[in-house]
Amino acid sequence: MKRLFLLLLGLYLPLQVQGFEIVYPKSDNVSLYSDKTFFIGNENPANTLTINENIVPIHPSGGFKYPVNLEEGENIFIIKNENLKKEYKVTRLTSKNINNNKYKEFETSINIEITKDNVPLRSTPVDEGINRLQHLERGIIFTAIGEYGDFFKVKLARDDYAWISKSNVKQINEENIKSKILHFDYNELPNERIYKIKLSKKVPYTISEYHGLDVVLYSIENDEFDKYEFHISSEKLFGYSSYYEPDNTLVVKVTNKPSIENLIVTVDAGHGGDEFGAIGCLGDKEKDINLEIAKKLQQKLLEKNIKTLMTRENDVNMSLADRVKFSNKNNSNIYISIHNNALPDNFADREATGSEVYYSYPQSKRLAQSILKSLTEELQLKNNGVKQQNFAVVRNTNALSVLIEIAYIINPDDNAKLQSENFQNNVADAIVHGLENFINEK
Repeated sequence: MKRLFLLLLGLYLPLQVQGFEIVYPKSDNVSLYSDKTFFIGNENPANTLTINENIVPIHPSGGFKYPVNLEEGENIFIIKNENLKKEYKVTRLTSKNINNNKYKEFETSINIEITKDNVPLRSTPVDEGINRLQHLERGIIFTAIGEYGDFFKVKLARDDYAWISKSNVKQINEENIKSKILHFDYNELPNERIYKIKLSKKVPYTISEYHGLDVVLYSIENDEFDKYEFHISSEKLFGYSSYYEPDNTLVVKVTNKPSIENLIVTVDAGHGGDEFGAIGCLGDKEKDINLEIAKKLQQKLLEKNIKTLMTRENDVNMSLADRVKFSNKNNSNIYISIHNNALPDNFADREATGSEVYYSYPQSKRLAQSILKSLTEELQLKNNGVKQQNFAVVRNTNALSVLIEIAYIINPDDNAKLQSENFQNNVADAIVHGLENFINEK
């Protein structure tokens, strides 16, 4: 009986007695810009594992995460147990790149035109962060008054300015770029409200969310401030889209809040195919765990008679843009992207456990809060908060969109939970409860 028990134990454990596996760093000779990193992997918990003679705590599942500090230059780490020894070299680099960009005001302004679709108009000349004012399509014209690095500073109206990447525009010879408003039309349908503003030219515009939607059209003729503004009530607001028709008509479609039986939900299993996502201590690929949870979420939503679509149902490559297009093409009301978390090297010594939910547009914040509340309370996970970020899949969807980081796959305890089918089912239940609470709230 004892021999049978030991045999079964050997089958259960992720490694044989003499072995250990390092899943991060990804090779035994790496270079990085950070003053710290970590070793993530798995080992038989019956073994003693050391890194430079320091004992590594091993979770009962076999997983471990061990942070280390780095000196400038080469750092050597000897990892060993009773039967095996490996050497890792981690080289800490120091950045010598200095940003020498300075703002240059043009003596004479130039007119430029957007040459691509979905080009971000930004509040600052930085290609990252929460600084996107609007995504605009090709053919929209601006006046550029200066430059900073890879960006033009554009004048939108008398007192309004923004930034746009030089790579997304071309200079044009047209002198008068101001537009006339020719016609305004409004139509209310059972499921949506449609606003149409016909213009003589395509002009820049922004839509911001405060208490409803504030729509501002810039470079408008015969206005003291060179712009036209109107407000859309927050009543029944549940997602929106905007675009230009070929005749220079700006269309703003506002989706009304649906009843739960008319809801369309797109579930997105993050990563897939060649894109593994994060790798867990036990060697799990994030893409696989994401898919298992997404499938369970789909099934539980269908059991509630909620129409549910999947961006991917197997292990395939799928671009971020294609995920967004899929949701928009199917007129989804809710978009839920399933992920599991990791940490960058410079946060290696930070505690990594629990859940967080991301959104981009303010109208999605309440949905994010509701899902995170049910997820953390029902599964007793640490609540890391709701956060605003410009992730591609939550900023370009017309639906209310959230990205859920369920747990930290690099945390041994979280990783062990994520492998459990019962835990995955409970995650799916909690997300459904959060969605129901959000839809049913007044």
